Amino acid sequence: MPLTYTPRDRDYIPPPGQEVARLETHHDDLFQTTDTPRRAWNRPLDLPPEDATLGLCARHRLMDLRRADFGPRPFTQQLPPEWHLGTYDEVAARRSWCKLCQLIAEVCKDIAWTDQADIVMSWVGDVRWKKKASPNHDLSDGVGGMETWETLRLTVRSIMIGRAPAFTPFDLVPIGKKGELFQGRLLNQGQIDVDLVRTWLKSCREWHGAECSHWMRQQSALPTFFPFIRLIDLEEKCLVERNDLVPYVALSYVWGRVKVFKTCEKDIDKLRLPGGIERNKSLFPRSIRDAMTLAQRIGYRYIWIDSICIIQDDDTDTYKNLDKRYQIGQMGKIYQYADLSVVAASGEDANAGLPGVEAGTREARQKEVKISQDLGIVNRSVAWPDALLKTTWEERGWTYQERILSLRYMYFVDDTVHFQCQQATWSEDFAAECRDLDLTAADQVVNFSIVPSEVPPTVALRPNLKFQHKRYPELVGQYTCRNMTFITDRVNGIQGILNVIKDHFSSQNVEFVHGMPTGELLHPGLLWRPRREPKRIHVDEKTERPLWPSWAWAGWTIPVYYDSGADFSANSTGRYQTEISLGLDPYFLHLKARLARFRLMIEDRGNEDAVPALPRVRPTRLTRYAITYVTNPEGGDHEWIGSIWLSWSHRKKFVEQRLSLVSKVTHEFILLSDADGFEQEELVQAATAEKRAVVNVMMIERRDDPGTDGRVRIERAGVGRMYRDAWDRVEEKWERFELG
Repeated sequence: MPLTYTPRDRDYIPPPGQEVARLETHHDDLFQTTDTPRRAWNRPLDLPPEDATLGLCARHRLMDLRRADFGPRPFTQQLPPEWHLGTYDEVAARRSWCKLCQLIAEVCKDIAWTDQADIVMSWVGDVRWKKKASPNHDLSDGVGGMETWETLRLTVRSIMIGRAPAFTPFDLVPIGKKGELFQGRLLNQGQIDVDLVRTWLKSCREWHGAECSHWMRQQSALPTFFPFIRLIDLEEKCLVERNDLVPYVALSYVWGRVKVFKTCEKDIDKLRLPGGIERNKSLFPRSIRDAMTLAQRIGYRYIWIDSICIIQDDDTDTYKNLDKRYQIGQMGKIYQYADLSVVAASGEDANAGLPGVEAGTREARQKEVKISQDLGIVNRSVAWPDALLKTTWEERGWTYQERILSLRYMYFVDDTVHFQCQQATWSEDFAAECRDLDLTAADQVVNFSIVPSEVPPTVALRPNLKFQHKRYPELVGQYTCRNMTFITDRVNGIQGILNVIKDHFSSQNVEFVHGMPTGELLHPGLLWRPRREPKRIHVDEKTERPLWPSWAWAGWTIPVYYDSGADFSANSTGRYQTEISLGLDPYFLHLKARLARFRLMIEDRGNEDAVPALPRVRPTRLTRYAITYVTNPEGGDHEWIGSIWLSWSHRKKFVEQRLSLVSKVTHEFILLSDADGFEQEELVQAATAEKRAVVNVMMIERRDDPGTDGRVRIERAGVGRMYRDAWDRVEEKWERFELG
């Protein structure tokens, strides 16, 4: 007999002692003792007959949606079941009489494989907060008698086995009344609600204080910028130069291929005169004009915009170049100290604007439907972190430090505006302006099963992009995955972050050269690895050498990453087997290192999926090679003694020996430092492998350089790991090098 689902069963409260202990999941064993599906989307349903006069299809009538189904409710309650609506074609066929099917069909229209895309509705936790536990409920978290509560959202998603989802999942939430929290909010169609934006800023200042504003921390006339920061004065309509900190807005946008007004040395005096900016405003692209308008409307006098506030001339030996060098050098501080960063993430260039700042410049994509007198439903925009992933702004290298360092952001993306600070995330289409929130939808990554499952969707916290001074490896990994219009900006684009780190650790004399840390951090800094086919940066015509050295990640045109073997917390030089120092010419490192020759071999024991994934990074002929002896000391087959990532081109020099593909030539390696062990990407059985000591190694290539007075110069080919005892079986040989 088909299971008849009773909607009110979703209010089940587990007995004391059986509630969910972990906040990361709703899963308990409620449904694990039955073979009959009870919450999976393929469970049998006893559907009533279709009746086009009732306004809802049989499935949605059986769901019997009510406002209370969305919460608030204790977090420990089991999530309600999923609902299968049929294929997209079946949903679209019911749109003429089912209001909810019509909403779904219109939001996810223009999709492929409409006859194969199954549409499923899944209940997911939305906003989460803590409140004092009720005396009638024994459900407290054990911390001060507090209880975790939440609201729910209905996520509409597609399932296509063997294919990518037919559309981006979207959420349905109840429409709230004005001032009602944790409900959907209808957007103004043509223009943003400026009063709401002001409320966000006011609430952040009152609730979070100095945590979200350097200006609130300092509020003094002490010099902050050296020699100054150049700002647009929106009252006097001119450029001003100040070294103290005042509240200002910083604009983050992409230039693209459109013409952007650039301040040149010949214009600077005129732009400093009252009205100087206004006289040129018609030449500004739309994103800049909209940002200036928005800043004034929400109460700011000053705004910083790179193309106007930095002298952009390209000459090398004049005042303007010095100005550009100083201003780019403090860009990290400029965004970190901004009271608000406005992000123009819509469109591909500086004419995209800030949709909704001016009347009639946006089209809200909301669909609403009245389910009953009690409940209206509206679709929410895609969570802004997911929406950003599809934007040109998120791909650009320059915008990375702007996002990482800002304390308050306002994002314009997908015709919706979102606000994020150090403590809260608020969106224009959902009312969540509450002081005590633990979690919002934008903070979560929901993992759905593509096959029917009794286990509710799992929720993970979205990776934290807030700036932390000790996250250099992660920052470099994320930054190098972005695009630079001019590869010569590869170091400049992250220099602001590096300068902030340097200032924070000033007592420890942390310096950065070519984007790399020096001193004690230089050893682990050398352990970056490529994500793509390694390719050296172009040669500088003036120096006749590549723009940056091979030992620096900037010397290559590829995304890179560090793994846990790059121990940036190590203080003991006993880990390091090589003497390394920076030369008088900082292009070169002076090394005294142990050297040995080994061969490469094609024998992959690693797991490529273990390499940390980042968006938009696709492997291109990057090969992991095994390292083996020149001649196996014990005879027999070639022994796997290590692993290294190198370019595909090395495979051209391989021959078959004893059923193994081994390099014809031998390669030089130097011993760098002790390692904690192999990573999963190198050795799948790393955790259970025999306990042998492991070391970090660098494969090197010698370069002819007649101007070195006999000094030996080498370049990095790649970095890998080997068993330590493999070096005990080869001749001990030390040599001095210059690594460039």
